[in-house]
Amino acid sequence: MTSARPHILNLLKIVVGLGLLYFLYSRLEDPAALWQQTLAANRGMLLLALLSHALAVALSASKWWLLLRAQQIPVPLSRLLTFQWMGIFFDNFFPAQVGGDVLRGYSLARDTQRTADAAASVLIDRFTGLTAFMLAAAISSTTILLTGGLPAPASSQELAFLRFIDLRLIAIGSSGVAAALLTALALLMSRRTKVLVERILVRLPLGNRVLPIWQKLAGAINAYRHAYLAMVIAGLVSFLIVVVTSVTIWLLANALTPGSINFVQVLVINPLIAFLSVIPLSPGGLGVRQVAFAALFVSVGVAAELGFLVGLLQQVITYLVSLPGLVMWVRGQRKTEKSD
Repeated sequence: MTSARPHILNLLKIVVGLGLLYFLYSRLEDPAALWQQTLAANRGMLLLALLSHALAVALSASKWWLLLRAQQIPVPLSRLLTFQWMGIFFDNFFPAQVGGDVLRGYSLARDTQRTADAAASVLIDRFTGLTAFMLAAAISSTTILLTGGLPAPASSQELAFLRFIDLRLIAIGSSGVAAALLTALALLMSRRTKVLVERILVRLPLGNRVLPIWQKLAGAINAYRHAYLAMVIAGLVSFLIVVVTSVTIWLLANALTPGSINFVQVLVINPLIAFLSVIPLSPGGLGVRQVAFAALFVSVGVAAELGFLVGLLQQVITYLVSLPGLVMWVRGQRKTEKSD
């Protein structure tokens, strides 16, 4: 029964994703019109969207390389690109049983024999990325509120239920999450936190087994306290990734409906989509991503139907871009089998 539980959970996630997708699709006024709109889309802009998404993956690997270099962990950028692409593939095609971050950390640890340092680099990489995305959402939503006020929600009567997100709520919420992430990162890198957790673990029944693992991980994370330049550059690269992934969404929306959305509006939507994608509710965020896109498009005054379609196309692009990760993973497995 225990071995069957993960499979049941994965099946439920697939059902949730497909159920949400069907729920939203069944409430569109004219689904056929959306498919016609997709067929008539600007193919050049769609191709650019695909390339910009691939560029974001490459930038993510470059940021990871900078963080590792700051800790004198010599790993070629080409190797990290392989790990990054494999992680993206697992994130999108597996129902979070083996997450992309776990795969990246495991692959790096196996290559370098430095498990704690590998885990710390992935953790810092994730924190800097999410913080940059949430700060971008806070800044862009506040900018819209200060310059243009709240736009009128745009969606059909059937999709009126998506008008539940207020732009003011986005501004406050994203600011709060960004502050929480920065606080958590500061605490992780604090020596006082390390000592406090050690004292707690000593008093727990199984704490003595966990304590050595925590000490190695905390020591590896703490080392980034002195890597000021690397942390600043990693933060700047994270913001560049926000821009590049936002360009992908802008290209998709304008390939379908020219002039439908401006870049500042996309900077509100994109970070929140990225944040929600971390929550493993469905494989690759299928269904969840489309509902979020539709609701967030409404929140910035753009039609929910366009948001649904953009979310669907972004899902397809994400799948396509992540496919090289499968090839890289298969090759890695074959090399491992030959070496054994």
